[in-house]
Amino acid sequence: MAVAELCLFPLGTESPSVGAYLKPVIKVIEESGLRYRLCPMGTVVEGSIDEILELVKECHEAILKAGAKRVVISLRIDDRTDKALTIEGKVKF
Repeated sequence: MAVAELCLFPLGTESPSVGAYLKPVIKVIEESGLRYRLCPMGTVVEGSIDEILELVKECHEAILKAGAKRVVISLRIDDRTDKALTIEGKVKF
């Protein structure tokens, strides 16, 4: 299981406010069935590499369908083979 941080930045919008473009993205994440945590500057998800990459694809499509003319995606993935990763485990000291 991997933990990933996903940030989507819609460009080519009429306003600096981007909530309308991100609302359908959040719906895709909620409906994915993956464990996730919304954060102020991105979303953290937990799943297999294949599940995470499929989710990124679906989020990309959703933000473009919402009207963004361009999208920049930032994705960081932590995938360990020596022990299980969880969202909560990443912030335990």
